[in-house]
Parts: sequence; structure tokens; C-alpha cells
Amino acid sequence: MTYTQTQLAAAALAAAAPMDLEEIVSREVAAFRHGPRYAELLAAGRYYRNRPDVREKTGGGEGRSNVRIQHPFYRRLVDQKVRYLLARPWTVHTEDADYARRLNERFDAAFRRAVRRLGRNAVRDGVGWMQPYIGADGTLAFRVLPATEVVPLWRDREEQALDGFLRVYEETEWRGRERGTVGRAGWWSAEGVRYFQDADGSGRYRETDGGPAPHFTWGGQGYLWDQPPLVWLKYNDEGLPLLRDVKDLIDDYDWQTSVTADALRDVAKFVYVLRNYGGEDLDQFVSELRRSLAIQVEGDGGVDKLQTEVDVTAVLAFLDKQRRDLYDLASAVDTKDPDLGSASGRAIAFRYMDLDADCADLGAALQETFRRLKPFLDTWMQARGMGTFAAVPFTVCFNVDMPVDEGETIANITASAGLLSRRTLLANHPWVEDAEAELAALERERRAEAPPETKSGGAPRRREGGDDDP
Repeated sequence: MTYTQTQLAAAALAAAAPMDLEEIVSREVAAFRHGPRYAELLAAGRYYRNRPDVREKTGGGEGRSNVRIQHPFYRRLVDQKVRYLLARPWTVHTEDADYARRLNERFDAAFRRAVRRLGRNAVRDGVGWMQPYIGADGTLAFRVLPATEVVPLWRDREEQALDGFLRVYEETEWRGRERGTVGRAGWWSAEGVRYFQDADGSGRYRETDGGPAPHFTWGGQGYLWDQPPLVWLKYNDEGLPLLRDVKDLIDDYDWQTSVTADALRDVAKFVYVLRNYGGEDLDQFVSELRRSLAIQVEGDGGVDKLQTEVDVTAVLAFLDKQRRDLYDLASAVDTKDPDLGSASGRAIAFRYMDLDADCADLGAALQETFRRLKPFLDTWMQARGMGTFAAVPFTVCFNVDMPVDEGETIANITASAGLLSRRTLLANHPWVEDAEAELAALERERRAEAPPETKSGGAPRRREGGDDDP
């Protein structure tokens, strides 16, 4: 086939022409879903659901066992970090009492559950995403997005600010009597959101609306945030999942236990060596062995048995080492350690040192996430007439869930009486949740137990004169 000069020029111009937004969205989605990052996200999700690679293990041949033992290590490691940092209620600290009250009202139980999901996604996937939005009732709400649905468009190489983001997901639709899947994408930026659809599964996304829509609608009026409505929490600076450090050890632990189980199951499947067997064939030999536990032989015939020996002690020692390495590399604590239950408070603190340091880094990153949430919180409060708090900072104090030796702690508090204030002693007591409330309760008890003359605050008076005075 030959081309005219005009056709060649038109092709060259088309190749050099800038892409339209539909083509940009289609290529961004394709690059994300075919890249190594997406594959790692899928693997992290599989391992968290206890679907590791050992499920692909194949057997040693016909008649041989093929055990696939799966250990939910990844879920335990991820959940341990999230529970350590976020299981106990965290508190808000700010100098403005009204701002603190408004924040505590907004940080309700649903929001705190969302923060825990955000933390879990960050540890499991490397980064967690949360989108603020205005609900139908005009309330500021927050949606935790799966990492497999978010394509961030970073403004800088340090990944500290967003120009926008793509949210990509599939939706089930019925077309007549046929059930199908439609790909949807939303391009969110400071100018609004534009919606796209891949109706035929070709990977080509077409815009469904004529232009950008507002971020939210309130009172029939559309509004825009000052920035793309998305905040993030990274498990580490690189945004790498915990699985990157522990996958090989999890796979090896699963494999070793599975092949050991195979050997133990097959150990009864002996190989028999027959000499001068008096029967006709091997089927008759097996039948005689099962029926009478004896076989007939001729002359100097006999039966020898080949058996595989499994050194279970060596296997268990190796698995114990692998388990210790797994928790060590994950900066976690193996609560099944038999020595942990009898450890002193100092020893427990030492065991939890790596976990505490790792969660301290995660807590510092979560402080940054709250800082990114602040403009959305302040804008909503100002719009609802609750006050202007843009210049008022706030921080979050996390209450880590480290096991303690309560007896040792109480003994130390008792020994510190007279050296520290009662408020400080109560605040550090393991049985006290609210030191101020406990101080008030102690004061009420003291007044109730005081003599009647002193309940009003005065000292008992001594009568003048003797007992006979009127």
C-alpha cells in the first residue's frame, strides 16, 4: 500500500498533536493497572485475606499428598500495628476550647473507625487514601478509598501535594436481561470533577458530562474546595507496603510446613521390595497384606520396606527461626512467645521497642494527615457558622496499647506519693481513664466521710466553760 504526501503529513501531525483528556485518562488508567505497583497492591490484598502463593503449590505426582497450609501472618502483623496505635481512643489538643469541642463532635465513632481503616490500608498497601465530601444532609463526611482505585497526580517529586487524582472502579449494570460491568473514572482537580466511562471494556474512557462538575452541592448550589479533596497516609516515605519486607519469609514458612505435612502424610506409603513372592501379581500381594497381614513367599524370599525418615525436630527448629525472623523484620511482637507472659515491665517494654518505634513513625505521618484534613474541616465549620478556626492549630495525642505489668506500675505510683501531685499519679494509674473525674470522685468521698461539723468547711468548736454551763 502506498500513501500520498498529504496522508503522510496528516499522520505526522496526528502523532505530534497533544492528547485530549479522554486519551490522557485512558492511558493513565492503563499504565496504573499494568504497572508493578498495582500488582503489589493485589498481592498485599491477597496475603491480608490469607491467600498466599503456597496455594499454587503442586504435588509430587499421582498418589502423593499436596498439602497447602496457609498462615495468616500478614493480617496479624498489619492488625497488630493498627491496634497498637489506634485501638484506644485518641484525643484532640488545641488552645481554643470551642474549636476542641467542634472537632470532638465531628470526630465521632464513625470517623474514628474510618481512621482505623485508613491506618490499616496504609500498613497493608503502603498508602491509605481518604476523601472528604459533603453528604446529602450537609454534613462533612469521609470516605476511605481502596488503593487499587486511586491514581494520584502528584505536583512534586517529594509527593507532598496533589494536582489532582483519578478514582477508577468498576460498576455492575443490567442492560436488559444481560448483566455487565462498566468501568468508571473520575478526574478530580481544584477546578472540579469530570466523569468518564468505559462501556465496552476496551480501556477507552469517554467523558459522560459536558464539563467539570462541582465538588459538592449544598442548598442547590455547587461549590469547589480550594484543593483536590483527598488526603493520604503513608506507611513509610516510599509508600511501600509491609509485605515488601516479609513476603519471602511468609512464603517459605508456608512452604516448609506444607512439604513437611506432605512427608508425614506419605510416610505410611511404604515402598515394598519383594523377593521370590509366591503370588501372581502385585494386586494379590496388597490384598493379602491387608486381609491377613501376611504374605506367602517361596524359598529364601522375603519382603523389605523402604521408608522416608522425617526429622521433625530439625524442621520445627528451622520454623521457629523463620518465625522469629519474620516478626523481627516486621518490627512486630510475637505474642505466642512463651517467655512473654512472665516478662517484667522493663522486659515487655524492650520487646515492644521496635513496634513502638514503627508505630511512632506511623503516628507522626497520621499527624500530617490530620493537618491536610484541617482546611476541609475549617471551611465546613465556617460555612455552617460554627466559627473561623483557620489560624488555630490542633494536634492529636495517640494512646498506644502496650501491655504493662499493672502491679509494678501501681507499686511505682505508690512509692512516688508525696513526690508528685495526685493528678499526675492518677493520670498514670492503669485503672484510671479520666484523672479529673477521679479527683472529683475522691473529693466527694472525702466530704462524705468527714465529720458532720466539717462538711461545711469549718473546724469543730470547743464550748466555753464546763459541762454545767447553760
